[in-house]
Amino acid sequence: MKPLSTRAIGCALAAAAASLAALGAAAQQVEPIDRLFTDYTTAWIGNDGGTQSTHVPHDALNMFVRDDGTVATVCNWDEGGSNVAILRNGRIVSVPEGSGTGGWGRMSMTSVAMDDRYVYQLLSQHGCDGANDRMNDNGLPQFPPCNDSVEWKVIRRYDVETGLAAPFRAGYGYKGDMAMVTDRRDRTLAGLAITDRELFVAVTPSCGMCDSVKVFDKESMRPVRQFAVAHCGQMAADPKGGLWILHGQSVVRISQRNGRLLGRIDLPEGVEAASVAVDRHRHRLLIPDCGRNLNILIYENIYRTPRLASHFGTPGGVFAETDGHLRGETGALRFCGPRGVGVDARGNIYVANTFVGGGRGTVVESYDEAGERRNWKTEGLIFTATADFDRHDTQRLFTPEKIHAVGDFDRGGRLDTLTAYTLDPFLFPDDMRAKESGVFVTAAFKRRAAGCDLLFVSDMYGGTLAGYRFDPDECGHVGIPFLKALNGSDNRPIEFWTDGNGDGLQQESEVKRTDEANPYSMSFFVDADCNIWRGTRQQGFMLWRMEGIENGIPQYSDGRLCALPQGTNGAKRIWYDAARDELFIAGFSDASPDARDTWWCMGSTIARYDRVMERIAAGTWDGGAEPDMVLYLPFNIEDGSGRDHHNAKSFTVEGDYIFVALARYGYITVYDRRDGRFVGRLQPGPEVGGQSGWCDFNYAINAMRQDDGSYRIAVEENAFAKVLVYTIRDFGSTVASAPQP
Repeated sequence: MKPLSTRAIGCALAAAAASLAALGAAAQQVEPIDRLFTDYTTAWIGNDGGTQSTHVPHDALNMFVRDDGTVATVCNWDEGGSNVAILRNGRIVSVPEGSGTGGWGRMSMTSVAMDDRYVYQLLSQHGCDGANDRMNDNGLPQFPPCNDSVEWKVIRRYDVETGLAAPFRAGYGYKGDMAMVTDRRDRTLAGLAITDRELFVAVTPSCGMCDSVKVFDKESMRPVRQFAVAHCGQMAADPKGGLWILHGQSVVRISQRNGRLLGRIDLPEGVEAASVAVDRHRHRLLIPDCGRNLNILIYENIYRTPRLASHFGTPGGVFAETDGHLRGETGALRFCGPRGVGVDARGNIYVANTFVGGGRGTVVESYDEAGERRNWKTEGLIFTATADFDRHDTQRLFTPEKIHAVGDFDRGGRLDTLTAYTLDPFLFPDDMRAKESGVFVTAAFKRRAAGCDLLFVSDMYGGTLAGYRFDPDECGHVGIPFLKALNGSDNRPIEFWTDGNGDGLQQESEVKRTDEANPYSMSFFVDADCNIWRGTRQQGFMLWRMEGIENGIPQYSDGRLCALPQGTNGAKRIWYDAARDELFIAGFSDASPDARDTWWCMGSTIARYDRVMERIAAGTWDGGAEPDMVLYLPFNIEDGSGRDHHNAKSFTVEGDYIFVALARYGYITVYDRRDGRFVGRLQPGPEVGGQSGWCDFNYAINAMRQDDGSYRIAVEENAFAKVLVYTIRDFGSTVASAPQP
């Protein structure tokens, strides 16, 4: 269909604008949001810890295991600051302070080591973010200068038990706990190894220079020697004077003293090695494989003629269809993405996983190796994601690539057990969720149509949508891609793919293209009937109607551009109730406009329109549509005051209420869907220390009304890698004295 022009939309009835302004006469008198619900529980899914000091980081890209079973994991980003985490018996012992979240110019690298007192981390530090030119207690700079060619690459040292900085006389940085390896931006630190007396750092260039290993004395933290090597990567030290360095499809052993080549192992074809570890007690080399096998390679006789002696873990990992397990089903020895491995002195083996599909979510496990019995397991969720309820099986929730089983929703703490993954990047490599450099998938819409289970996901800014169908006989728990809609840009049309032959793979003949009215959209939404809606900001909204299901695959009409009602300045979020034929458009309005382009904000206004699909089908929907309800939300421009932190970010509608997730602190405001009256506020309870991260994407909240009248609300909690789940029974229980944020 040819899109309606802005001019045509603008010629619609001006009376609608007056109607919207009239309904919103109280726009300058937005209701305060100072009534706090008291009768509800705060719980969560996806993480074994619920607070800053207990949450499991959302990635574990490498690990180090001490002889006593103490584990250090590391990732390059954790929103809650736990780039390094210390675990013992499956519980967080300490979180090294300032281990790098990207703020203050720090960024974690993916190598970590430990001894009896300290944990050591590789980290970069630049001086262009919150830096100063002051000296620390050692008389050395607290930060590097803000210079394009200067960036510190350091070893940072912390106390294992407390996580506090462990400064030393030669230490740089504001805590005096950084050993300078290089200050060149064009160098990087690729690996870290440790012995009783020394630390070894692999230093590699961006181009044109030789790799090297620098050696530091552990006591003084000063460099003592260095030597050139042919290749650098993740590495581990053995007790017989060797360093094992991973490089591509090989592992080389060199002398700790001078870098002389001592041996080499060529890895089997198809292995995607992530790191390397030495078993000092049984003289073995362990290598985690992130390739199709998803298990641990174990080499023996490593000091003479190394040989691949065994594997640990089920071949194929979580995607293996063995021992009665379906593809995607979790279980002991079914690894989901081994990135780090280690052993202790008591015969236990430890595996750190980050899910192989796009790198999303931590699982750290300990096993009695001989008996292949799991001692403990701990999990973390990707930091920016939400969950949706399965209304056909109310004990299940879906995050973008996981299925979570839930028992008692009324209790606090972690509610769920992770039961399955719905993404298999080896079976469907073009799955949008499998692309490490692709869009950041965050939102989940669990739907069911004509007896078929379906899942839709969208990205952080709501510009891309993908759909999956489930066939347990064919693919177990893994979703089979059947739809992908890509946001148009650079005057290109929207690409809308639906699977024509059921193979889950995109062919050009299966793609339809629709002219893009406005690529600056943030609002793909799928309603309960699986119709797809998309706000196009000032130009209106798009609609793809689901017209039926053939061979388990939904069939869609061509996209249709529908006019934006007058008085509404843009559709920044869109939500449709198929059962009641009510459309909710969120954005700004003539009565409550935006003085600036507050791009991330949902807007100041939610307008409800009734009988929408009926009017679209009859051809009577146009820009003269009058709202049946208008709700004005608190809104402030970004002016440095922090008042904008309480702007709306996301919303959903369920039962009798509209639930609005505010941008910061985890607040959810609840409004009566009939008249827009403010009812009360939810906020993180004592179960999570009263804390939540930001609401950081566009469809971050879902709700479900129960048969007994209670409600469950799932909302993103991006600081500490989980999804908050509130259960509330009585919306009449409020307290008027709660402070307005």
